Amino acid sequence: MNTNLFNIFNPDWWLNENNNALQMTDAILFLLLLIPVIYLLIYGLASLSKYKDPYPQAEERHKFLILFTVLRNGQEAINSINHFLNTQMYPEELYDIAVVATQVNEEDLMTLLQMPINIVIPDKEDCTKVYAIQQVIQRYSASEYDAIVILNSDNEVVPNMLELLNNAYYSGCDSIQSHRLVKDLSTSTAILNAASDEINNRIFRKAHTTLGFSSALDGSGMMFDFEMAHRVIPRLKGDDFARAMELELLKENIFTEYLDDTICFCNPKNDSKQDLRIYQSGRILKALLHFPYAFFHGQWDLCEKYIQWIIPPRFLLSLYIITIATTISILYWPLCIKWWVLFIALISSFLLALPEGEINKRLVGAIWSLPGYTFKRILAALKSLIDKVRPIKSDNSTKY
Repeated sequence: MNTNLFNIFNPDWWLNENNNALQMTDAILFLLLLIPVIYLLIYGLASLSKYKDPYPQAEERHKFLILFTVLRNGQEAINSINHFLNTQMYPEELYDIAVVATQVNEEDLMTLLQMPINIVIPDKEDCTKVYAIQQVIQRYSASEYDAIVILNSDNEVVPNMLELLNNAYYSGCDSIQSHRLVKDLSTSTAILNAASDEINNRIFRKAHTTLGFSSALDGSGMMFDFEMAHRVIPRLKGDDFARAMELELLKENIFTEYLDDTICFCNPKNDSKQDLRIYQSGRILKALLHFPYAFFHGQWDLCEKYIQWIIPPRFLLSLYIITIATTISILYWPLCIKWWVLFIALISSFLLALPEGEINKRLVGAIWSLPGYTFKRILAALKSLIDKVRPIKSDNSTKY
């Protein structure tokens, strides 16, 4: 019995035609990874559709609360707020700016206090973004504003942002995700990060709404009906505001629109945690347990979100496929052909969703730094995995 068990470590055992172990394992792995590739390829094709703002000029202007969430970097927030005040074309009397600030130095806090904004200091210095926004919501009545726009301290938005949001809100959109766009393209790594973010925008936001599904939320540049937000936000849990809010909206069958022309400039995100979300918080198990209920109750948007949770992130999916393809090529090359075809299909889904404009023009030059970029991502992923297995207390654990 023990001898048979340890045979799995013997390459000759896998290549033995009598037990078909290699063929069976190969078929199972291929099916498991074929599904996410088909998923990405479908949305990659859908992302090719031309975007056209579907909302006409509104006959009424609504009142907005603009909320900047600020952690530590007060000067960055000051610059973003000044940019908003100086450039936004929407009538000033129809929006107010609020700032929820934690761990901001005294000098920056004094500058913020002199600006025409409302400042909320959470009752916990170290708190999550969810808790900070909950602190703001409870300061206002549900009827005080029509909608709330949530921005990060680094966000700079286009001058007609509120006008575009108002048009969509007037037409009945209660939840909207704006187009987050990386503003710093000074290095090859920044260009690769920006391209990755844009692929996410085109697959998980633009293509999703094109096919009738809700857009994924992206952490900032979000607008919500104020009464709905007043009802939903207090019951959010966890430290990831976008994911928690997204799930609650889907449970209530509230559609999230994506406005491609409503640009919200931001700094690059750190993708290491995103790369390992498949290993975190029991999300796959939760999706598998709750999918049948959502399916039989016709909550198709929620079902689609659970499918997103189950499939690996793009970076890990690419790593899985190329590792298996290389291994099969060495062990038994006749089985490897379909794996390389699968890898080409995966890359094709990324190419279909490649961004347009300045990022795309500069991407070719940045490709040369891709091996180093990939190596850094692998190291970051491994570090995050080690930290997950052996948690290390960190002062940055509550970063917005």
